[in-house]
Amino acid sequence: MNRGGCTQVRSVPTAMNRGRADVDGAKLKVLVIATQKTVVAARISMALADVGFRVAALTPHGHPVRRSRKISDHFTYHTRPQLKSTVRAIDRWSPDLLVCADDLAIKVLQTLHQRAAASDDKARRHISELIELSLGPATSFPAMRNKSDFLARVEIEGLRSPRTIIFPATRAFESVPAKLIYPIVAKADQSYGGRCVRIVSSDADVRATVWELQTPTTWRGIFRRFFGAILGSEALGPLRLPLRRTISLQQYIPGRPSNRAVICWKGKVLAGISVEAVEVKHESGPASVVRLIDHSEMAIFAEHMVKRLGLSGFVGFDFILDSSNQAWIIEMNPRVTPICHFTNLAGSLYTQMMGLQPLLRIAPANCGLIALFPDEIIRSPSSEYLHSCQHDVPWNEPELVRSVLDQALRTGICRRVRTFLERYFLTVVGALVRLGLADPRRDN
Repeated sequence: MNRGGCTQVRSVPTAMNRGRADVDGAKLKVLVIATQKTVVAARISMALADVGFRVAALTPHGHPVRRSRKISDHFTYHTRPQLKSTVRAIDRWSPDLLVCADDLAIKVLQTLHQRAAASDDKARRHISELIELSLGPATSFPAMRNKSDFLARVEIEGLRSPRTIIFPATRAFESVPAKLIYPIVAKADQSYGGRCVRIVSSDADVRATVWELQTPTTWRGIFRRFFGAILGSEALGPLRLPLRRTISLQQYIPGRPSNRAVICWKGKVLAGISVEAVEVKHESGPASVVRLIDHSEMAIFAEHMVKRLGLSGFVGFDFILDSSNQAWIIEMNPRVTPICHFTNLAGSLYTQMMGLQPLLRIAPANCGLIALFPDEIIRSPSSEYLHSCQHDVPWNEPELVRSVLDQALRTGICRRVRTFLERYFLTVVGALVRLGLADPRRDN
């Protein structure tokens, strides 16, 4: 791996209040929650620890953050008793703030809030207050959780966004309204990482795509398309089966995917950073190479929605920049995103909560293009961006880097096996076409 031609993001000591912050910083504790083994939780945990927070991580066994030398306090996240493991970690660590590193962590906290708020136990009610302090008011939870609710709020606020039609769960899917012009984007609520986002270009594709998005997000490739082709076939159309998940059909806006990451506190943006995607891991998926940009409209839109929803913590807003460089807001991620450690977002949070300068000030990246670790390696191990621009690798954490790369290698092997199987089982789709249960024009 090449370190790239630009200077790395580095930490610069800040002398002001350092002695006092060394004492007071130990009193403020953060619990970072991750349900998946991504490097995002490790990067934000290290950034928070660098500026002066005491950080503990609630993660599954084998998570990369457990290899970081900066994070010594760990709790184990269990998939089955997920609420119990979360409550146990909060009780034992007594954090002042909760930070979510993925969407499922947000869902877990919102479910826990619902149960804790209704409890007669004072300690459990304290947990619900902590969750609202960390995320925002419970009235904004639907917009955090569901793409459809967020887009409805955006429309109410009058911000520039693509025209969207929502098909609620339990309602039978009908035809695409005439006011949407192909191509359109189909999205499923409570999904992440672009896994449940599809671009469709004809009536023949829409029904099968909608039913494909009803399958669990853990299903991959041919299996999802298989069930989508069956349930979306003309033979089953007259049954008018109800949807299991809410679907949004959105007008496709050609342009450049972009993101605005902010740290906010009780409806106020403290700091932010904007990037434009240069490369993505897969269609409609997360970026693997980004370019730092300064776009005032993205910043204004983000501040507006943070204020209206009363948000706290790390939040990412997804945009499309069209040919006129106008920003179209399309999605919100109420959690840490892969660019949150680039600049001093963690330091701004520390200053807000402590009233002191952070122990370390994270210097902003000083070049335009950044290859994200390990996403660009996974996308293309021979990518020219790994040599020509800044490669965002935490070189000072060799065990963490090794763990992430080992995990990426295993994931790559599984992906290649899955790709082989999908290609082999294309004969199944061919059989469906011959039986009239799938449309031959659908791209498999």
